[in-house]
Amino acid sequence: MNLRLRLQTLANNLWWVWNPDAQSLFSRLSAELWEATQHSPAAMLARTPDAVIDAAFASPEALAELEAVWLRFHDYLGTGDTWVARNAPALRGKTVAYFCAEFGLHESLHLYSGGLGILAGDHVKTASDLGISFVAIGLKYPEGYFKQSVSDSGLQQEAYPAADWAESPAKLVLRGDAPLIVVIPIADRVIRAKVWSLAVGRVTLFLLDTDVAENGPEDRKIGGRLYSGDNAMRARQEVVLGIGGVRMLRALGVNPSVFHLNEGHCAFASLELMAERIAGGASFGDALGWVRERTLVTTHTPVPAGHDRFPPDLARLFLWPMQEALKVNWHELAALGRENPHDDGEYFCMTVLAMKTARHINAVSKLHAEVSREMWGMLWDRPITEDDIGHVTNGVHVETFLHPAMRESFETFGGRNWRDLLLDDAGWASMVAGIGDAELVRLKRLMKRDLFRFMLARDASPSLIALRDATAGWSDRTLTIGFARRFATYKRAALIFADIDRAAEILGNSDRPVQFVFAGKAHPQDEPGKKVIQQVLAAAAHPKLRGRIAFVENYDLYVARAMTAGVDVWLNTPRRPREASGTSGQKVPFHAGINCSILDGWWGEGFNGENGFAIGDLHVPEDTAEQDARDGEALYQTLEQQLVPRYYAEGKWGESAAWTGTMRSSLATLPGEFSTDRMLRDYILRYYLPKVS
Repeated sequence: MNLRLRLQTLANNLWWVWNPDAQSLFSRLSAELWEATQHSPAAMLARTPDAVIDAAFASPEALAELEAVWLRFHDYLGTGDTWVARNAPALRGKTVAYFCAEFGLHESLHLYSGGLGILAGDHVKTASDLGISFVAIGLKYPEGYFKQSVSDSGLQQEAYPAADWAESPAKLVLRGDAPLIVVIPIADRVIRAKVWSLAVGRVTLFLLDTDVAENGPEDRKIGGRLYSGDNAMRARQEVVLGIGGVRMLRALGVNPSVFHLNEGHCAFASLELMAERIAGGASFGDALGWVRERTLVTTHTPVPAGHDRFPPDLARLFLWPMQEALKVNWHELAALGRENPHDDGEYFCMTVLAMKTARHINAVSKLHAEVSREMWGMLWDRPITEDDIGHVTNGVHVETFLHPAMRESFETFGGRNWRDLLLDDAGWASMVAGIGDAELVRLKRLMKRDLFRFMLARDASPSLIALRDATAGWSDRTLTIGFARRFATYKRAALIFADIDRAAEILGNSDRPVQFVFAGKAHPQDEPGKKVIQQVLAAAAHPKLRGRIAFVENYDLYVARAMTAGVDVWLNTPRRPREASGTSGQKVPFHAGINCSILDGWWGEGFNGENGFAIGDLHVPEDTAEQDARDGEALYQTLEQQLVPRYYAEGKWGESAAWTGTMRSSLATLPGEFSTDRMLRDYILRYYLPKVS
């Protein structure tokens, strides 16, 4: 047995991301190096001598563990008995191409910024699990998204450390002995892109890389950072992603039956597909009709800033090669990206382009679909229906985020194939019923202790409520609430601190104490969002709240796993209806945690009156200040009158029947419905299958 070769094979496929037994093979080489490499097996192997590997697997027990993981890995890749084979055989052999600007696969791969990327990464993993013929297309970002730190004054600071892709599992795609090069027309020149591949279980993610010697300096930087730069840089990135992505697939010999555009960033793919048809003799209208029947667009936000719009002159400059390929005048092409096709001064909107070139469009929750139909209804010359913009509510890839203790419990009470129960409501409920109250409390306290240890190990800026000081006296019996997400102003991270005295009465009550963990980044150009971070940190430093609040820097997938497993309660306070779905809170129920949220996004569908807490009601005042005041009062009342009393009911500190009943209801009713297993099933049945039948 060649140990390094076997470990390298495992490291080069991201299947290990959601298989903890595989991760343990690498962490046994060096716990310190495992942390230093952000848990990257490929980076660990690049830095580990053969002698160290041999020593780590010298015992029969260690070799047996490796053999077991090796066999399970090959069984996973080789089995034909998948959900698709059993339930959607018409999809077999029909490839789905999935385009997205970011992919959150693992903390060691800096290809994501937040929810959109995490959702895309979970989509890819679940496509592999369910057995879809699936390829994903994105951009390779050498510097990725930023690393967050906070200054002495509470200001967010951004750093962009370059990733060492030589120590990653990504592989350069070759044509013969040379890199495969994709040529992409833009403005008065062409851009050349290399292609990298990442194996994700049975699925491949392809990444376009413009750092090619033949490109000019600005074009070599196109994929440098995620969501950075001006409009011109964003437009270049999206030309490479969309047009380059289609050309790359053709160069690889991949001919998808379905094109799934995850958000408008990818919409130039539709223009390239149309250009292919027109080059073959089709008319503009026929080409558009052909593309529409094969394209699905998922829209992820009702927030205007989330929809890219380019000035007419910039759009025309970058798209004139595409105009020639489509054999139309600029007005006809520009009309595809305008809400009012006759307004030559209107900005070119990528979401509009995506929607006009897709037969199927979906939002990411039921409420978001209602908002989207109202938001984009002007694109139809008739009343808009669910057939025009439907919905598939987002979910999460359970195994990626599942704490080892919960996984062990699920295997004990649900069997080795417990994961199959995610799509079996009765089977899942039966498994949960077998887990006793005492076991739920034990598991939650174990995960809380793991969260506290994780926090103590993180570096923190000296001016913050230092994590060591804040958490040294924290107890696993104390009610622990978490809030972690992008610090956009509409998410209102500081809502609980609108009245410091009232917040102090809730958090600082010695008989019913509450401890609070925050994490999250603001976009580098979002100054109001950065001020919200300052507000949270100022509250943490307030004498009445000191020691009750911790802020964890550099929110990423590692932080998300620790927090969503460890907290008792996940707080979500967006301005309804601006949270399209939200997935952070969906990770909490399968850790027997509880959501406390505004009835927005997924929680409007998930809350049943017994499995968590709803803040306020469905009324949305037109005035933002009034909405914030109403919701702030509702939040205080929910904490004071419902949540905190229930946790401390009968003086049992999280052990009363009232509290464990809520834990059990959350665990029984939410994980399957808000998993990506259910989400992908919906995509397959509602959208993928109709496009191949």
